[in-house]
Amino acid sequence: MATVNQEPRGLGGWLILPAISLFVTPIVSAVIFYNDYLPIFREGYWEVLTTPGSEAYHHLWAPFITFDIVGITLLTFFDIILIFLFFAKSYRFPTLMITFLALNLLFQVGDFLFTNLIPALAAEGNKQYPKIIMVIIWIRYFQISKRVKNTFVKPESNKPLQPTAESGG
Repeated sequence: MATVNQEPRGLGGWLILPAISLFVTPIVSAVIFYNDYLPIFREGYWEVLTTPGSEAYHHLWAPFITFDIVGITLLTFFDIILIFLFFAKSYRFPTLMITFLALNLLFQVGDFLFTNLIPALAAEGNKQYPKIIMVIIWIRYFQISKRVKNTFVKPESNKPLQPTAESGG
């Protein structure tokens, strides 16, 4: 008789927090686009920020804005894919979630570097450290959690072991 793994499994426990984050991220991204990036193009700030000789010009504004928009867009699409994999309890979810978190970390580091190179942004201060620490903690969680290992398994692993005629049972 096969023993059933009694370890924690299912979409509960600490997995609730990444689930909430996966749903909140696209909403936050939409708000950032609407409040921060749409006005740049709609109200003419792009020209002010990126035209040499203008009062607010800095040579890194265009690459920074482009980096942010592309990064946020790609991470948001990745996030939406992860939502589906999460609820499907796909065995691919933990690996892709770790990849997503690592890409998010790289994006945060890139954002940090850009903001420190543009004086107007550097003057505002940078609040990336708590985000970076949280990403590292969640990567480690997805690597060692028993609940993650027991919840996101290959489809054939979910089936209870049944004795077959060949095994004599």
